[in-house]
Amino acid sequence: MSQQSGNGRAVTRVEFALSDGSYPFVSVSAAESCSVILEKCLPQTDDTYAEFFSVEGARPGRLVERIEDENGGTARVIECTSDGGLVEINVRDNCPVVSLADAGAVPQTARSVDGQGTIVADVPSQTDTAAVIDSFLTAHSDAELAAKKQRESIVPLFGFQNYASHTEPLTDRQQEVLATAHEAGYYNWPRGATAADLAELLDISEPTLHKHLRAAEQKLVATMFACPHDERATASDS
Repeated sequence: MSQQSGNGRAVTRVEFALSDGSYPFVSVSAAESCSVILEKCLPQTDDTYAEFFSVEGARPGRLVERIEDENGGTARVIECTSDGGLVEINVRDNCPVVSLADAGAVPQTARSVDGQGTIVADVPSQTDTAAVIDSFLTAHSDAELAAKKQRESIVPLFGFQNYASHTEPLTDRQQEVLATAHEAGYYNWPRGATAADLAELLDISEPTLHKHLRAAEQKLVATMFACPHDERATASDS
């Protein structure tokens, strides 16, 4: 076994298939014959999340329209390219990725191509894989277990990656708040600290905390997905 493999953590990787049109990222990929991929999911409050979907092969505004028309949620186009773009969606419930995390798994990928959705997650060795699968299929009866195998874990979709090289646009206060959140485990799953815990550590109110976190996350996301050929959303894309 290689040194890299020896340093990994054994997990059970599960993959679910989704074809139900009630999930916007699936229905849009079917209607537009395109790809919709979940790039990142970040906690916003203790029960809401910001999901960032890339759209390839269709106008990103199509996903925004589907979210607002069918789910009553909020979404916006934050980047446009010649072949798609990036959409931010605020979610609270009925999200398959969040359901997996709630069950104790670590989501890795979520995508849909031409109406065929797949969600992949790693189940830690200390977590009952069968219980995770049963919980997910109970919450999403239209889903099917497509694969289950042993492997070593990788960087999770949930959680905070090291973007130290991209922190230049952040203010000192934003860096302080973001670093405190990271060190306290706010971006871990399950969370090691709540928003109230962070606010107390920083001696600020929760609304102020969320304001700083939101601003910092938006800057990081814009840097992560910056494209030299991108174009800002126009009226025709919203």
